[in-house]
Amino acid sequence: MISGILLAAGESRRMGSPKALLPYQGQTFLERICTAFFDAGVDELIVVLGAWEDRLRPALPRHSALRTVVNPHYAQGQLSSLVCGLGALSPDSAAAVVNLVDHPLVRTETIAALMASFRTDPLPIIIAAHQGKRGHPVLFSRQVYAELLAAPLDKGAKTVVRKDPARVRHLALDDPGIVADIDTPQDYRRWTGLTTPGS
Repeated sequence: MISGILLAAGESRRMGSPKALLPYQGQTFLERICTAFFDAGVDELIVVLGAWEDRLRPALPRHSALRTVVNPHYAQGQLSSLVCGLGALSPDSAAAVVNLVDHPLVRTETIAALMASFRTDPLPIIIAAHQGKRGHPVLFSRQVYAELLAAPLDKGAKTVVRKDPARVRHLALDDPGIVADIDTPQDYRRWTGLTTPGS
């Protein structure tokens, strides 16, 4: 099975409000990414909550394959949330596609392409790229789960990604959402043409 992990535990300090609840095309970022995962065909989706758990949990779409896990140590950074997500995966998870809630414009087709690439040639790490720039989502096979779980929290997953370039594939795709990192109100306006509520 191929799993999805959505990291949505951060404090959204630079945005000033929960990024996951920002609207775009009739959905919140949270709804949009969850829908993309399920439309792409993941067998399960683990959503990692943290700082805004009380506000995000009611906003999650209802789906039998969606589960949540709370990262009590979200202030320790992104890898701490990934570790929580990996720990919640089903035992028969062969790979996990990981996306961030601040990369909400990623297309369903991009997630599906990562999954198809893994099924065709299952390298341990497959990274979505757009116009020569790496971004998200990233697929990790179970072959590197233990390495991710053991990686230093202050270094992040990049220590695992950079360990051996021969086991990494950069999958070039025509999806600007791969590099659309939305952290600030300025980012939000640039990528969506919208202003943050209350601004």
